[in-house]
Amino acid sequence: MKTATLVSASALAVALNVVPSTTAIADAIHRSGGGVSAGLPGPNGVKSAVGGGGERGPQGPRGHEGKRGPQGPQGPRGPQGYQGATGAQGATGSGAQGATGAQGATGAQGATGAQGATGAQGASGAGSISTYVVPGPMVSGLGGGTPVSSEALCNDNDVVTGGGYIEGPPNVVSMTIKSVPLKSSPRDGWQAAGSIPLLSNIQAFAVCSPVP
Repeated sequence: MKTATLVSASALAVALNVVPSTTAIADAIHRSGGGVSAGLPGPNGVKSAVGGGGERGPQGPRGHEGKRGPQGPQGPRGPQGYQGATGAQGATGSGAQGATGAQGATGAQGATGAQGATGAQGASGAGSISTYVVPGPMVSGLGGGTPVSSEALCNDNDVVTGGGYIEGPPNVVSMTIKSVPLKSSPRDGWQAAGSIPLLSNIQAFAVCSPVP
């Protein structure tokens, strides 16, 4: 029976003009019964040109992983992303304050400003000032350039507002040294002093104003 099965498989292969595959032979031996060990599976047979074809054999083992191919070209640049949100403000620094800088150069003088408006007229005074004249003593010179002085003094607590002097004969051309006011020495007044070359006179006058 086994021989008949093998012959039938061979005859079929010869009739198809195809070399019988190892798989077909092993399959025939397996169906014929035990007692005969099957060989390793052979490669798939050639598909017959006659008939509907045999069954599809089992899937072979996975092949080895191939080598990594070369790196492809760089792709085009993508669109620009959206602007990010503003970050939080950083903490204030704690460094020491810097030294004061050098003083800058003096700037150019500015233009003269416009003249201001005329101020309002002040109020009228409360009253008039009264004065009186006080004569000093007539002092006679001894001649020869001797200095002499005449002083006219105001009343107590009054103030001097002016003064002057006169010279008397026979010589009216003297060398007057000074004609000045006296302030609180001991009272306000006027002093006239001069150096008289020849015999002559000099007299001071003070213009005084009473203090209320």
